[in-house]
Amino acid sequence: MKSKYIKLILFFFISFYSCDNALECALGIEPEINENSVAQARLDQNYFQLITAEVNNDANDNAYDYFFRIEGDIPEGIDIFFFPREIEFSGVPSETGRFNFRIFLSVERFDFDTGLYDRSPTCSNEISKNFTLEVLE
Repeated sequence: MKSKYIKLILFFFISFYSCDNALECALGIEPEINENSVAQARLDQNYFQLITAEVNNDANDNAYDYFFRIEGDIPEGIDIFFFPREIEFSGVPSETGRFNFRIFLSVERFDFDTGLYDRSPTCSNEISKNFTLEVLE
């Protein structure tokens, strides 16, 4: 009787949750934003900060396309540049204060067998992390 319940549960799990996604979650294949914080900046002085990303538990994480989105406040004078696996913050801040922003990361992978992009090649479709950039005098 127990095996019937287990088979039924597995059937529903596989029906509602793709096999690929279950395997990705079991292996912990997820996008990750590596940094937990950003360095402080000084008013009217050059500032530079990199935030990098990767796909955990996948030896071929260069096979993914990385897509970043930022929501929140960035100080005047700081520019943001997006690269394949990193975001660069650089410039000369012209205002002081605490600037809170959130970085969102999603990844896609090209499937050479189908010729299509897999828009959900990892366990999580999108991850995000909060940051605070403090500009001092």
